[in-house]
Amino acid sequence: HALFIKITKSNTMKNEPLYTLKKYWGYDNFRNSQEAVIKSVLESNDTLALLPTGGGKSITFQVPAMMRKGICIVVSPLIALMTDQVEALKNREIRALSLAGGLPYPELERLLNNALYGQYKFLYLSPERLQQEVVRNYLKVMPINLIVIDEAHCVSLWGKDFRPAYLQCKWLKEQFPNIPLLALTASATPQVQQDILHQLGIEKANVISTSLARPNIAYKVYKVKSKFHHLLQLLRTTEGTVIIYLRSRNGCVQLAHLLESQDISATYFHGGLPAEEKNNKLSMWLLNDVRVIVATNAFGMGIDKPDVRWVIHWDIPQTLEDYFQEAGRAGRDGNPAEAIVFYNEVDIKNAEKLLNEYLIDIPYLKIVYSKLNSYFQIAIGEGTENTYSFLFPDFCKRYNLLPLKTYNALQVLDRFSIISFNHHFYNKVTFQMKASPEQLVKYITTHRYIKNITIYLMRCYELIFHFPVELEMAKLMERTEKSHKEIMGYLETLHNDGIGVLKCETADIQLIFNVPRDDDRTINSIGKHIKEYNHTKQLLQNKVYQYLEDESTCRSVFLLEYFGEKNGKNCGICSNCLTQTHSPKNDKQKIEADILQLLSYKPLNCNDLINTLPYSEQQINTVLDKLFAMKKITFNIFNELCLK
Repeated sequence: HALFIKITKSNTMKNEPLYTLKKYWGYDNFRNSQEAVIKSVLESNDTLALLPTGGGKSITFQVPAMMRKGICIVVSPLIALMTDQVEALKNREIRALSLAGGLPYPELERLLNNALYGQYKFLYLSPERLQQEVVRNYLKVMPINLIVIDEAHCVSLWGKDFRPAYLQCKWLKEQFPNIPLLALTASATPQVQQDILHQLGIEKANVISTSLARPNIAYKVYKVKSKFHHLLQLLRTTEGTVIIYLRSRNGCVQLAHLLESQDISATYFHGGLPAEEKNNKLSMWLLNDVRVIVATNAFGMGIDKPDVRWVIHWDIPQTLEDYFQEAGRAGRDGNPAEAIVFYNEVDIKNAEKLLNEYLIDIPYLKIVYSKLNSYFQIAIGEGTENTYSFLFPDFCKRYNLLPLKTYNALQVLDRFSIISFNHHFYNKVTFQMKASPEQLVKYITTHRYIKNITIYLMRCYELIFHFPVELEMAKLMERTEKSHKEIMGYLETLHNDGIGVLKCETADIQLIFNVPRDDDRTINSIGKHIKEYNHTKQLLQNKVYQYLEDESTCRSVFLLEYFGEKNGKNCGICSNCLTQTHSPKNDKQKIEADILQLLSYKPLNCNDLINTLPYSEQQINTVLDKLFAMKKITFNIFNELCLK
């Protein structure tokens, strides 16, 4: 009897979510709304969960999936994130695989068989992959225990990242009505939430959300003439880690170099960097070897540095969703942090111009699609499932295309599932031996300096005499103790002496054609969605302008109401709250007194004065005009404000 009780208690414990969390992830407790989401899923309820960036979304489906027999199906549009999660699960000795990238049919079938018969717990796939008949046929006979739709806002036309392929996710609920479906997103407006429930066929789902309020973050917006001056003032008078977001890659590089020229340690990060360089720059920043990282929105996924004190937006964000997610990378340790937008009239004009570049019309999309097919010499009805790599600048130059508009056209083609494309910068080196082994032996007796690398190639690449093989340069450098430049020199010597054939291929974009070439008909089929998508983009950008220009509503309250949280209290620390606290309307006497008090200590230039006082630039300039007229202040020989 005692033994029976002991066994029963043990089995009960093993069925508890906390036991699973501790066993596989080593955590003692859940955070935010994780436990509520897991409870809903374990009770077999369809669930829509809104968890903020860094809120541990993956735990909410990985824990219940591990507690049940069968396999969890995860649909995600982010190939890099799928790859990262699969590797993380494997490191925890959990069987997982993904159907990412261009897979030939035999490889796809092999992986599906593994998922079906190999006791795997997780199968990750893209929404485009879900459309394939062979994938659907395998899913129909799999022992599925949970369906997960990650980045669920992509199913809504009103969301910032609408992807028509996501509309096919409803098939999963129709095919498996008794399997719980968990839809996950970091944030969604009430309109988008309702659309998600409708498009996925889970109108009666539990909706679980964590408050998006971040009381430790002060949201600040400054309309200034000299952004760089204000940035320098901030960085020189404070301490702590900083992220600065820009839209352009070149802008990231230039601003990082400009900060370094002012003795502020900084580096840059964008999607066009080689993987090794990305890792090096990220490591430097994570280890606090550099204080500031200047980045495009390619930076952030999976980054969880808790002590970021400032997130600064140098360019006007495209959407409040993007802004809120990026700003949320500040202060994850719970300590005070600031999310700042610096902007001026030039930025407004640039944002309008960039929006026009993003709104790709159908005629231009047809041109880019046609040129892609010509570039890769794809015939009508062909081209699917093969992976193509190319240098984007070369493509634009060959067909005289505008780089930014063309890049955005590729993104649209990707979003609407005509192609799948991603940044994949690499220098691919292949080599094939043309000399016979006997000739090679004679050759190395007279070229002894090249002996070691030649023997290494023969031993490690058995098929190198039959066809070109891709060389692993990092391993080659380690084994031969030679630099990359030295190894390439040796390979070029072998090539020039007719011993082998060396080829170097450089690419910065990889893409896969998801549908056979059909020219105009391919683009016409998505024409209606593109027009609606462009309209939504315009509305989302206008909401950003409204946020920037509102100088009365608490910044935190504005953002929370946008995402459906009502009755929020003023934060007391944002730029609007501080202005209203320290400078009631028409209280010009207080501003005047503060200006005169500051100038009594020492002369200041206008920018220093504006940056020091907790008032808007317009309020300060109005009072300065009055003080000049009253002859209370003047300029000294250094062009600084001083008392007269």
